[in-house]
Amino acid sequence: MALVIEDGTARPDSQSYSSVVFFREYCALRGIEVPDDEGECEILLTKAMDRMEAERDNYQGERVSRTQALSMPRVGMCVDGWDIPSNEIPRNALYAQCAFAAEARTIDLQPTTKANAPGPITSQTVGPITTVYANPGSVNRTPAVAKAEVLLRTLLKRNGLFAVRA
Repeated sequence: MALVIEDGTARPDSQSYSSVVFFREYCALRGIEVPDDEGECEILLTKAMDRMEAERDNYQGERVSRTQALSMPRVGMCVDGWDIPSNEIPRNALYAQCAFAAEARTIDLQPTTKANAPGPITSQTVGPITTVYANPGSVNRTPAVAKAEVLLRTLLKRNGLFAVRA
């Protein structure tokens, strides 16, 4: 099954920004090994796309069409001071998808945890006394994927930064 690639026309059936060929070229230039099987590469690209779509509300601008399947193309997106045409998929979106797909070979990009799963627990033993500390707050369980997130950040509102007010 071949992925339906978004070409900038706001397709209602698109599944990916990157083709398997582009993904393989991206990885080859970086010395990253990818599966020989095209279907396995498509699965990695789909997992990466799912992770990118989780940022759907954080991208700059607005979607071009109500019926488009993916978050891009967009109107009102600006990267490095340059407006991105509304019929173009930014290069960083392609690179970010490929970087996420490369990471998906070894990690779950969107892990699921049980609702009552405990946060990180730390214990310290000094002599006969053991003290256990737990984080009762919410813990972010989405893995950090630095390379892909840096590429994606340029496409986000305020570069993914937000203000914390006390």
